[in-house]
Amino acid sequence: MQNARGTARTTNAQPAHVVTVEQLPARAGDLESPDASAAPLALPPIPDGGGRIVIQRQGRNTVITSASLPPQVMPLARMGQETAFGVLGLLAAIIILGPFARMFARRMDRRTEISAAGENTRLLQQQLVQLQQSMDAISVEVERISESQRFESKLLHEKRSG
Repeated sequence: MQNARGTARTTNAQPAHVVTVEQLPARAGDLESPDASAAPLALPPIPDGGGRIVIQRQGRNTVITSASLPPQVMPLARMGQETAFGVLGLLAAIIILGPFARMFARRMDRRTEISAAGENTRLLQQQLVQLQQSMDAISVEVERISESQRFESKLLHEKRSG
């Protein structure tokens, strides 16, 4: 039956997916064995449409155990699984591709160092050529000075002798 809001009202009749204690199979070994409390309780299989509810009456207390999931949980679980796989894939990509990226970056950095070294080499070569030309010019001037000194000393020697 439905109430004014359109939701189902509970009646005394239990739905097919509710299992009471009386409907559960007995424990293995019954109460005569000393370890009967440790034996697992065998439950009927979960129906295709969903889960089950187990109602146990223990004296004045009633224990209700639900083994069913809301329909929104499975898509949420799938999304969680996909997210976990995505994160694991991302971590694997970082771990695997990270060293290759570092290697590539170092190689690019070395290329700039090599080009900078090549530029420095050209500057040093230009400075060496300029230094060599300066040394040649200085040697020519020193040669002229020494020639002029020889000529003057020859003239002085001739003037004294003559």
